Amino acid sequence: AAGGARTSKTVAVNRVARREFEILDEYEAGIALVGTEVKSCRAGKMNLRDGFCSVKAGECWLENVNIAQHGTTGGYFNHDEGRRRRLLLHKREIRKIGQAVARDGLTVVPLSAYFNARSCLKLKIAVARGKKLQDKRETIRRREQDREVRRQIKQAF
Repeated sequence: AAGGARTSKTVAVNRVARREFEILDEYEAGIALVGTEVKSCRAGKMNLRDGFCSVKAGECWLENVNIAQHGTTGGYFNHDEGRRRRLLLHKREIRKIGQAVARDGLTVVPLSAYFNARSCLKLKIAVARGKKLQDKRETIRRREQDREVRRQIKQAF
């Protein structure tokens, strides 16, 4: 609606990524899809859990992400569920991501997928470093301390 509230519809969230990785830098990327993939995404049939991004020949690719086949479309016209999909980023962003991965041994993971106000599917990706077991324990400890503080404040009032 023109002049109305602009909202975005979340399609998929990769909760595992925030637990397994330390997020260093985030980017918003478009994604090149075929028609039946868009229909499946609108229906919420997208799984980001095992996904990752790679930079090859100046292009950024989304790999290992599953978009289920569209239910009412015949097999001939349907898409391959696990195919590589091209991410649409600016050249300087692709170069920066590629350098971070090559130089520092970092990885690029998808965090979430959503339709923006213009009904374009966007993917939030992050350059991340894998957490060690000690880092995970520290995160859990910090979360429990925050929860305890909130509980104390709530009881005080």
